[in-house]
Amino acid sequence: MLSHSIIFGCIGLGMVATVVVIATDSKQLAGMINVFTGKDELSRFQRVYLPAFLTAMLADWLQGPFVYALYQGYGIDREHNGYLFVAGFGASALFGTFVGAAADQNGRKKFALLYCMVYLGHCFTKHFNNFFVLTIGRILGGISTSLLFSVFDSWLVSESQRRGFEDEQLGNTFSLAYFGSSIAAIGAGQLGEVAANMMPLTEVGGGLHYGGYITPFDLANVFLVLCMFIIIRNWSENFGQNSGGGSDFSGALQVIFAKKQVLYCGLVASAFESSMFIFVFNWTPCLMEEGEPTPPFGHIFSCFMIMCMLGSRIFSYLSGVMPIEQIGLITMVLAGCSHLVVIVSGDVTTRFFAFLAFEMSVGLYFPMIGTLKGDIVPEDMRSTIYNIYRFPLNVAVLLPLLLNFSITTTFCLTTAILVVAGACSFLLMQMRANAPKESKSLPNKDPQEMDSIVGKQEDLGSNQEDLDSIVVKQEDFGKQKEMDV
Repeated sequence: MLSHSIIFGCIGLGMVATVVVIATDSKQLAGMINVFTGKDELSRFQRVYLPAFLTAMLADWLQGPFVYALYQGYGIDREHNGYLFVAGFGASALFGTFVGAAADQNGRKKFALLYCMVYLGHCFTKHFNNFFVLTIGRILGGISTSLLFSVFDSWLVSESQRRGFEDEQLGNTFSLAYFGSSIAAIGAGQLGEVAANMMPLTEVGGGLHYGGYITPFDLANVFLVLCMFIIIRNWSENFGQNSGGGSDFSGALQVIFAKKQVLYCGLVASAFESSMFIFVFNWTPCLMEEGEPTPPFGHIFSCFMIMCMLGSRIFSYLSGVMPIEQIGLITMVLAGCSHLVVIVSGDVTTRFFAFLAFEMSVGLYFPMIGTLKGDIVPEDMRSTIYNIYRFPLNVAVLLPLLLNFSITTTFCLTTAILVVAGACSFLLMQMRANAPKESKSLPNKDPQEMDSIVGKQEDLGSNQEDLDSIVVKQEDFGKQKEMDV
């Protein structure tokens, strides 16, 4: 049985380690203090982005832990519960590719607001004990998830580049964002538990319910309305850079397959995040033992979030001493090894420590991939490509759900996926190490445009020689005039 002392000990050690990492990095500590004081331009920009992002994430964290439990409260069995989750991931895979292109074309601020409105509808459907209505809700949830994990990042990268911030500054913003997200998750778990216990699940009539596990969804709606207010008041609009008109799906696909860095970056993102979502569905049974009391999942979840928070702080430290691509490779190796442990060991304590390592890798991953995508993905079709990255992710998550894989088979799959992610991360690191300047200069130009630019530069050089000759002749003429006078 997983000991409570181990769980609480890991919570304490995780908190201490996080404080130590922050305290020993003066630059990181100063950056966190600056967010509250707003002393420089970067911190003032972070104060524009972070409140909206963290409010959106808090709304997501509030309802996430209670979806399955609410469906059980409505009497929905495990099989039909799985169908509802399939509807959500299927909707994310199908609609996510289109909403990304629409966000690039019509404006990312508008689609961040759309995320809030769609998620409001998703949460409202939880009041009805009706399978069809709940299915509609899961579809809305899948669409809103695609928006949350693409539009907000796209807005941040575009606005950060417009204001002239460097890659390291963008990485610091991502690191702060996911550090705050971990804190929000810890708070949301406790707040949601209190809300769910305020009153029992009660039927009004006609399938309409209130109270119980519905209350965290109602609380999430409060934060979604607050998020809309913050975005409307503080955010400016931005589009894809090519004429403010955005991009199309087929054009984004061509870019992905034509530019190896964009392709490898997408494979890393899809592989890691699919393993992460599969993990979310399977960590609970991995820590349960037949004939033993149910583990304190709320405390375990808080422990996971603390390790995730620690990972985001470690990223902030490592980003100052090594390339982002190298951090990415370390993250993939750490994640792959942690999933491998589940295959080779059935001991719940060993698995628990492996899961802590994986959650640390999650904390490292999000600021790493956010910075990497910000540097690699073309700005004019950023949201579109981000959502294309999510398509294989959703397909991979659906596979074990539909085929009802065992725990061992599931983690064999995720380990293999993470091996692929590690290989792509290594190739990307090698590619960018060999040609670091080429990836950043004129990232959206094709070879013909490059040749045209080079030709114009050569013409300019020859014209400059003619100008120098004219200047010399003018100087000689001036001297001659002085002698005549």
